[in-house]
Amino acid sequence: MDKQFKIKVPCSTSNLGPGFDTLGLALQLFLDVDVSTATDKTEISLTGEGKDYLPRDESNYIYKIYRESCEIIGVIPQPLLLNISSEIPLSRGLGSSGSAVVAGLVIANELNNGSLSRDQLAEIATRIEGHPENVSASCYGGLTVGCLANEKLFSCQILPPGELKAVAIIPEIEILTKEARTLLPNEVPFKVAVNNVQRASLFTAAMATGRFDLLREASKDMLHQPFRKKLIPGFDAILAGAYKAGAHAAFLSGSGSTIVALSSDGHEKIGNAMMQVVQELDYTAKILILDIAQHGYKVD
Repeated sequence: MDKQFKIKVPCSTSNLGPGFDTLGLALQLFLDVDVSTATDKTEISLTGEGKDYLPRDESNYIYKIYRESCEIIGVIPQPLLLNISSEIPLSRGLGSSGSAVVAGLVIANELNNGSLSRDQLAEIATRIEGHPENVSASCYGGLTVGCLANEKLFSCQILPPGELKAVAIIPEIEILTKEARTLLPNEVPFKVAVNNVQRASLFTAAMATGRFDLLREASKDMLHQPFRKKLIPGFDAILAGAYKAGAHAAFLSGSGSTIVALSSDGHEKIGNAMMQVVQELDYTAKILILDIAQHGYKVD
């Protein structure tokens, strides 16, 4: 019997300063996939981000993840009709890859009668992606803290207070995660490790308890931002502008190029302050004010 269903997957901002490969925050910017098995040949239609250059055949990343997931789950892959619509900018540090992994995996699971739980899917998605922060956020929603150990995912979800929003400035600068990782050192001094353990822990506790006054200090990072910020003109000035305008926290989103500020009010003022820096440096960016996605992927 032919099956039809829809999948909605939120994007994510990750690391949140000190929580490298650990912290993820789901945001209300979505990847939508309409799925139908009523075909004998895979056909893919694209709208939104990437529609002009992403493949429309079986080399499409979501379909490739679907096939890989079928092998993992033990399902025979079949031709699909996929209508993919994405609001998530590609290669900007907003978890477009993680959202695609979750979508492809959920498709395979739905065609196997939903045999795997959300926890099992999050673990498989983490193994495919190689790190937990983006896929965990897209699976569960809210703020997630994730750890992958011996191929097993350990993850916890926190739902931050509803008034908190993300102000994202998204430059027209593509940064591939693999390339951004080559900028990072193989080893760091002990004090750097201590700094990040302290602040990642403080960030998590502050989000759980609504202590937004702690987030500025808690979001300071010494592990990856000092090396990656050179890819983004005016990075320090953008953060300074966000804080001057009243942001609770500001940080590089994933590997960039997006920079995210968290605030409970004054969102437009913060966005304007960040954009002013970009305009003075004469490059192009856009501002999005995003609510936190309190839930992970949905299937209808």
